[in-house]
Amino acid sequence: MKKSSLIYALIYTILAGISLYIAIIFNSKMSGIFYGMTGALGGNGIFIIIQYFYWKKNKKKYQEKLEIEEIEQNDELKQKLRDKAGKYTYWIGMLIVALSIIVYSVLGALNILDTEHIVIYLGAYLISQVFIGIIVFNHLLKKYD
Repeated sequence: MKKSSLIYALIYTILAGISLYIAIIFNSKMSGIFYGMTGALGGNGIFIIIQYFYWKKNKKKYQEKLEIEEIEQNDELKQKLRDKAGKYTYWIGMLIVALSIIVYSVLGALNILDTEHIVIYLGAYLISQVFIGIIVFNHLLKKYD
């Protein structure tokens, strides 16, 4: 594994420590978020550190793993399937956002929830996703044309 992985893992662990410190010192409504960040960053950092030293001890296995991953990445069928999966995931995400806008609009109209800000946010998110999708597609098209 690359040494940069270890550096990132150490940064994650340090950020987890800072997050835990903030959660303990400033005991407020935000503490739960900081405890969650501590778990996420700390768990990820520790996992990457363990993984780094495991693969450093088993270099031959790591080389085999990298070779298999390289073959898998360059397999044309799997590339097409990944592209289709990405496309379907993108469209399902767009559908979920659009349905969420409708649901929150109905809840707001029925005075069940104050949803004006949520609907505006989701609308902006939906529009940004459409434009980002178009921009990325055009960029990739120029790159491979």
